[in-house]
Amino acid sequence: MGFLKGRIEDYSSPLAGVPARLYAGYFFLRYGLEKLGGGFGGAALHETLAKWAAGEAYDFYVPFLQKVAIPHAGIFAHLVTFGEMAVGAALLLGCASRLAALGGIFLCLNFLLAGGTPILSVEQPAVFILLLVTVYATAAGRVLGLDSLLKRKLPRWAA
Repeated sequence: MGFLKGRIEDYSSPLAGVPARLYAGYFFLRYGLEKLGGGFGGAALHETLAKWAAGEAYDFYVPFLQKVAIPHAGIFAHLVTFGEMAVGAALLLGCASRLAALGGIFLCLNFLLAGGTPILSVEQPAVFILLLVTVYATAAGRVLGLDSLLKRKLPRWAA
């Protein structure tokens, strides 16, 4: 087999992604629990989304914020809270860590676009996207995680 032909996991060790998996998992779970216990709800999210739509968000993302996210801020507040907690718990347990990494990338990409964060920056959403890409590419849940038990039961893209 030639140089870099085949799957990325043929060239990397799952152990390499474990620190990124645990770090990202801890912060996703922490942020989700803070939202759950801190009264994060539709009103707070509505205010934040309205501020972002008024100037910080990427232009192509503003219509989504104005027509979908802001009118349904209460639902999105629950989805964000639950999503952060689910991604964090799955990453910490190493359970379907690739699927959790994809969910985390989706969340971070939305935070990045809504907040107007430059894509190539050291801001939090961009850094977490890079960490989660590392988790996905290295199948980091197969070391010190439940994915070692689930890899035959779940598709390769999930565990």
